[in-house]
Amino acid sequence: MDMENLELGQVKISEDVVIIIAGIATAGVKGVSTTRTGMAEGISNLFSKNNYSKGIKVEINENAVVLEIFINVEYGYKISEVAREVQSAVKKEIETMTDMQVAAVNVHVLNIIQEKEKDKDKDKEVIETEIIE
Repeated sequence: MDMENLELGQVKISEDVVIIIAGIATAGVKGVSTTRTGMAEGISNLFSKNNYSKGIKVEINENAVVLEIFINVEYGYKISEVAREVQSAVKKEIETMTDMQVAAVNVHVLNIIQEKEKDKDKDKEVIETEIIE
């Protein structure tokens, strides 16, 4: 955890907060696709507080942050551009919101997602929602 001394006391920023910021920034990048691996995981995600921590690891040393981000890229997008955009967005958001320096944002592309697979995932989400209701 990061700790900053202020006039009135200390401010601690949890690794979880940094992960959520990185997850939101990553999800906002065009070409990044998130997929669910199964119905059980989909149902548990519906009840979780956030889905942004999936696929992100963080290490905070003093006031420097190193992130490992694992993503899927939509077919048709240039992988290097998507990865660069993820790095830029994550670095900007973390530095703006926490005042911590980002030393590295390592992006790992795990898979390419085609439109057919995205449609299947949407169908799963509809089915999972209907089951819960």
